[in-house]
Amino acid sequence: MIAVSDTITLKPISIDDQEKLFALMSKIYLPEYRHLWFDAGAWYMNKIYSYANLERDLATPNSSYYFVYYQCEAIGILKLIESVTLVEYKDRKSAKLDRIYLDPAFHGKGIGKSLIYWAENRLAANGHSFLWLEAIDTQKKALQFYEKMDYKICGTFELEYELIHPILRGMYRMYKSI
Repeated sequence: MIAVSDTITLKPISIDDQEKLFALMSKIYLPEYRHLWFDAGAWYMNKIYSYANLERDLATPNSSYYFVYYQCEAIGILKLIESVTLVEYKDRKSAKLDRIYLDPAFHGKGIGKSLIYWAENRLAANGHSFLWLEAIDTQKKALQFYEKMDYKICGTFELEYELIHPILRGMYRMYKSI
């Protein structure tokens, strides 16, 4: 376990954790994002949190994938990928905040903020000058959180998943100098 604070720890995810990951993300992702999908998110869950995809995620070079624990309870996930170029700033050594999801019951406790600061400090110590992420442009709470953490929008694009309602496919690419 990696201590982020007195109450927040990270546990690396292994392939043996696939069922636990799927169950946790069904609890966290679907209530917040099912409205985006024609099938209420079933296809996405089965694609992203399948055994085969977890194998690919764990094999991604320079990738760290964790369960987030708050007071010994698994309440989310965090995935970072180091040395991933930000399209808008190709000359900067960048890392990507690939996934951060927390159980909404734990929002407002400073957990997300602590995780972001921990990631920024770790990545800066590894020589990265930018941390970037992708966020759905209609998820206002998430965008407000990232903006409060000093992330700036640097690009836009659309998701190419056909099962997402077309009007909800917009994405922002956001970054922060670290």
